[in-house]
Amino acid sequence: MTACASMSCRIDGIGVWGPGFSNWPILEAYIAGSGQYEDDQAPGPKPEIIPSNERRRAPLPVRLAVETSWQASQQAGIAPSALSCVFSSGFGDIDITHYMCTTLNTEAKQLSPTKFHNSVHNAPAGYWTISTGCMQPASSVAGFKESTPVTLLEAMAQLVTEQKPSLLTFCDGPAKGQLIPVLINDQPFAASLVLSPFNSDDEAKKGDTLLKVSVQQNVVEWPALKTSALQSLYTNNPSARILCLFEKLANLRDGSSSILMPLSTETSLLLELERG
Repeated sequence: MTACASMSCRIDGIGVWGPGFSNWPILEAYIAGSGQYEDDQAPGPKPEIIPSNERRRAPLPVRLAVETSWQASQQAGIAPSALSCVFSSGFGDIDITHYMCTTLNTEAKQLSPTKFHNSVHNAPAGYWTISTGCMQPASSVAGFKESTPVTLLEAMAQLVTEQKPSLLTFCDGPAKGQLIPVLINDQPFAASLVLSPFNSDDEAKKGDTLLKVSVQQNVVEWPALKTSALQSLYTNNPSARILCLFEKLANLRDGSSSILMPLSTETSLLLELERG
């Protein structure tokens, strides 16, 4: 096994929203065995940070992404305007994609300007940066079912290069119409991490959670998830692949843990966690 140089950071904030959980403390408690899981099939968050007029028109993936981004930045205690950000989605907005394809297959072919406006892959990043007044760099990544490791690698490369705190957000909504048999996913999910630079000469404080990332020259399968109630979400929603990392975080006490994710046909991503 050959590895590239590792990149390190500190995890300062976590946000999450999905079926049966509306924030990280709820999901963490369930994974750790001290909470109950109830798939409530909630219609989706309504983040107050988005102005009311825009919030009414905001599609589900946007609301998911903005909600968890806000949660993570608040937990980290860092102003959103100070965070560069990397947004990720494996499918994009499937609901709008289905609508546009269906509409263009009619005689009229008249698309809603609002839906067309929201169809671009960087719509969540746009809503977030405009709503928070953030003028920092913002990227949007797509890697289909490997979107999670691709985005982690992108975010870490930016973090190490720029040496500034960064927001990392994953979001995917359920499949719609004719796309259901192809994409399968029937559950919404979003998660966010606020990461801060951590260098070799930095001293970790008690309670700090450190993450080290490196590319490995080997082929691996996605790790099995131990939390059975989340298995369908983890398997079918590309953004929910981050749950294998969250499962490690929820059970991490004073000590260390690691996980391997497939990155490409010939490489994998090694994530090493340590809590002071």
